[in-house]
Amino acid sequence: MTRRLSLNGVWRYAPQAHVLLKPGGVWEESADDLPPAGEMNIPVNWQLGGLDNFHGRVRFERTFEFDGLEEGEESVWLHFQAVDYYAQVWLNDHLLGRHQGYFQPFEFDVTDAICTGVNRLRVDVSCPKEEPGTLWPDQKVMLKGVLSHWDCRPGSWDPETAQDKNSGGIWHDVYLETRPEAYIDYAGVTTRLLPDDVPSVWALGVKVDPERHPLQAMVSVDCDIVGPPGAYTLAASIGHGRVFEESITLKQSGEQHTVIVRVPDPALWWTWDLGDPHLETCTIQLRREGRCIHERRIQVGLREISMDEATGQWFLNGKRFFVRGVNVVPTLWLGEYDQAMIDKDIQMLRDAHVNGVRVCVHVNRDEFYTACDRAGLIVWQDFAFQWGYTATHEFMLDAVRQIREMVRLLVNHPSIALWCTENESGLYNDYVLAPMLAQAIAAEDTSRTIHPVAKMEEHTYGGWYYGHYRDYATLPGAPIVSEFGAQALPDLQTVKELFGDTWPPDWDEMGYHDFQYNETFVVAGIETGDGWEAFVENSQAYQARLLKYAIEHYRKAKYEDLGGIFQFMFMDCWPSITWSVVGYDRTPKQGYHALRQSYQPILIGLPPNEWSERKALIGPPNLGSQRRPPRIQPWVVNDLHRAFEGCTYRVTLEGPGDPLTFMSDERFDIPPDSVVPQVPGMVLSIPDDTVPGEYTLVITLSQGEEVLSVNSYPLTLVVVE
Repeated sequence: MTRRLSLNGVWRYAPQAHVLLKPGGVWEESADDLPPAGEMNIPVNWQLGGLDNFHGRVRFERTFEFDGLEEGEESVWLHFQAVDYYAQVWLNDHLLGRHQGYFQPFEFDVTDAICTGVNRLRVDVSCPKEEPGTLWPDQKVMLKGVLSHWDCRPGSWDPETAQDKNSGGIWHDVYLETRPEAYIDYAGVTTRLLPDDVPSVWALGVKVDPERHPLQAMVSVDCDIVGPPGAYTLAASIGHGRVFEESITLKQSGEQHTVIVRVPDPALWWTWDLGDPHLETCTIQLRREGRCIHERRIQVGLREISMDEATGQWFLNGKRFFVRGVNVVPTLWLGEYDQAMIDKDIQMLRDAHVNGVRVCVHVNRDEFYTACDRAGLIVWQDFAFQWGYTATHEFMLDAVRQIREMVRLLVNHPSIALWCTENESGLYNDYVLAPMLAQAIAAEDTSRTIHPVAKMEEHTYGGWYYGHYRDYATLPGAPIVSEFGAQALPDLQTVKELFGDTWPPDWDEMGYHDFQYNETFVVAGIETGDGWEAFVENSQAYQARLLKYAIEHYRKAKYEDLGGIFQFMFMDCWPSITWSVVGYDRTPKQGYHALRQSYQPILIGLPPNEWSERKALIGPPNLGSQRRPPRIQPWVVNDLHRAFEGCTYRVTLEGPGDPLTFMSDERFDIPPDSVVPQVPGMVLSIPDDTVPGEYTLVITLSQGEEVLSVNSYPLTLVVVE
């Protein structure tokens, strides 16, 4: 029914001009000192394809052969999966059109422009620099979110360098597609869950408990049909053998039609820790006179998900659940984010017990969302709207267009749980742009929560920008905590690759790579030590300590004050020094291991205020009551929706002396999805002859032979004479 001809591969390129974008839509161009022409393997961001730190217009060209239309094919389309940022396209010297944006697919009907045999394709791509001080940073016009303005980019905040190494280029697939006389141009699927006795007309807003009510899924399949007027049949099937048909009359090309599919007793999509992230194939067919003329297949998950704005609590298929989340920006150059990188990231997320990600102020490539679908990770999806933008009418119309395109691009992914219009905005954005963008989302999808703005109040950085990490004891940011954390240097090898062996460091060069001097030394009080090795150790240890302290406080307060948290952030998006717990090369920092430990679905712990830097006295028998052997009073958080009965725990002290083990002798039960503020306590009777020094207290929770949770705390044993 359709054929595709890939146009990926080697293209010729030639820089045309340096471009500075100025107020009023003025493009200031210069052809001085242009980089040389060459060849580039498309798709790729030109920063990675040979044009280092270039802002301007580049001409891309290639030829290809087309062997003509075959029987049943009526049209040929030239499809671009994504180009960053302004594109102008010619085929055989015919101007096909223009596009602006960085993440959305676009296409042109080339039936009349293409010829049998050799064809010549030309694409001018412009990714300019926005003039510092006028447009950048507060009056930006390009909607690129963190890809153009962010403190984790090259140059961080610096007005002259913070737009370096931009993401311009043809960074995603290009192909030709032949199509029949009529076809499904777009198909959007949304799902809702209903008790059996609730008619579908009352589906909006229904919340159900699958343990109390048998469920059915109502699947709404909205299709844009392109083709000549006439009578058609639109059919949709979910899974195996369930087919629902709708007779439609196409009055004009481009109409939208809907098929409602009722799926009894559905297998549901869950996060990985609550169940199986079950996916079904939704097949949509367009038929005419009994013959299928076009078909689309989409992987869908039958589920209903929401977040309560007032309490920050999340619900999946009628069940409340706690989100152990992180922020992700995997790379500044999405052309390099291939399946191997995605698979690596998903595995590291799952290994760290993460069940939710915030795609932080950008739109990623479709393959990442598909991986989240399959892995059972929910997605908080931001629009690419970061801080200040121009307030012109033209910009607002463009923002509305692009946010609707984002929703249409991603709506079929069951992992996406929430739409957010913008990040850390000002009053104008809050009261003018955010409501307008939220309304634009609602025009495309009402099945998910629309969070207007990720506000500064949701982003808490005690112990980094202000205060002390112990401020997390007060649960700052609640009820919605979408960012928290602290910076840490990457591993020693990466640091030396970036900055060499020179000591002391070049602080300006480190600042270009996003290092924050004042916060590191004045607020956090991190010491450099006597060289890179000590500095890396001290920096990473501080981040790990802060994250553990913060996460344990947040998790103990689940459902009372908040329903989820999103650590900032998971990985570096370029070789840099940021808040990440994983380097750009995916080498874990100490913070990753702290996150992994603190994000266990079942977590046993000790009161963080008492055990963040605990000391215990040991000494001779005549010390008497002054010895005060440490007493522990553990707590348990259970995010799983099943109970654990007859549990016990043991404590092991690991350090310079022989390990010491203490066993609890009283069993206890852990209810499903609960916080148990206290389980039976224990006194650690440490022998008099124990070697003093730095120990790690390891506490292990078990049910019979099954280990449910392992946690650890530093403990210093001090001899008192």
